Amino acid sequence: MTAVSDNDNSPLTHAAIWALERLAQQRYGRDAPTLNWSVAQELRSAGLVSVPANGRGGASITQAGQDFLRARAES
Repeated sequence: MTAVSDNDNSPLTHAAIWALERLAQQRYGRDAPTLNWSVAQELRSAGLVSVPANGRGGASITQAGQDFLRARAES
């Protein structure tokens, strides 16, 4: 995968950004999408999502993840 190069200096791949955006969308009566292991690791390493230690349940967006998405929306 290649790094993102559209108006931001993010080291995240397009897949990771896409996954983060999908996690941020409100879902009525549906679970959050399951993340690919490498994408989950990438987002977790960047501090944008947190994943339960026991591996159960979905990833949740951290404050840093919300700030990242807000900055992308403003640019």
